[in-house]
Amino acid sequence: MVKTNIRNKVKATDFDFEYEGSNFTEKEVIEKGHHQLSGEELFSRISNKTIIGEYPMGYKFTTEIYENGTAEGVNNMGSIDNGNWAIDYFRNTLQLKWENIWIDTITRAYIVNGNIEFYDIDTGSWRTTFKIFDELKED
Repeated sequence: MVKTNIRNKVKATDFDFEYEGSNFTEKEVIEKGHHQLSGEELFSRISNKTIIGEYPMGYKFTTEIYENGTAEGVNNMGSIDNGNWAIDYFRNTLQLKWENIWIDTITRAYIVNGNIEFYDIDTGSWRTTFKIFDELKED
């Protein structure tokens, strides 16, 4: 799959949503009965998708997650980054490594209110929410 200039594809309305993450700790999500997604479940939900979501400090983003393990994204402040993603099927975690200024993470994923909530494995705190999932369309 050929990368596109994601900034040219994003509309201001892509960031027009109110959801602000669960703000729960991972422990609280587990206590509420939500189970961790397996690596296979996570792969099927995010691979080859355009995802709109948010992360702490009020940033919202659109990221294209390509099946080949690459990703490109833009946030509501205009920051663009490219990176690589991988799923550890033994630990059922998602690792994102970005080329520029976005924060690298290793997280566990849970379905909460129809969204995927990601929790940083080091802190157990909310890290990212994937809210909207669209099939990736080639231009």
